Amino acid sequence: MSRFIILLCFLSFAACSGDSEDTAERVEETTLATETAAPVPAPQSTNQGTKLCEINGVTWAYTKASGIVSRHKKTGKRTAIITFKKKLEKGSETIQLYYDGDNFELERVSAQLKLAKKDGGRMTGFFNFEPTSRAKQPDAQLSGALDLSDPSAAAGTAEATTVNISYEKNLLANPEDAVINITGLSFSGVGYSDLNAVKKQLNM
Repeated sequence: MSRFIILLCFLSFAACSGDSEDTAERVEETTLATETAAPVPAPQSTNQGTKLCEINGVTWAYTKASGIVSRHKKTGKRTAIITFKKKLEKGSETIQLYYDGDNFELERVSAQLKLAKKDGGRMTGFFNFEPTSRAKQPDAQLSGALDLSDPSAAAGTAEATTVNISYEKNLLANPEDAVINITGLSFSGVGYSDLNAVKKQLNM
């Protein structure tokens, strides 16, 4: 009888041991599955520098930005100019935004972009638009606002559509490059200098 009881105990212990080993294997498998899961891919950079906007649907990024605010001595008009520069392997591209320094509305945009020529080379295309030139560019549209609440860093937005190249349109390899649409332009933290504020400090 005692031998039978001992046999039953041994069989029960063996069964429990088997369950424990099976559970341990399942836990180990779960842990390994978690550790070998594929990592989430990092966002890919579509351009060198900091994204500013899209030009004709293509992302445009800048490598340097700066701003200057000044008031015209005779007219008293206050203007803020924010400049974005993109360094290329050969040369550079530039976008400049001109805002009214009192009501902070965008009043002019200019751009210098590298474009393909018919002869296989590249040229600088000059684009410029302001409401006073609407007679030459009746379809162009302009909008945007500037925030100078931070005394040292500017933020703002801008949109400029159907802006025509200023000259040498006939040299372009792609006729569609003669008109640009600057969309989704947004920036913040761009350092600027207020020249009038600096003058006041120097005269104190």
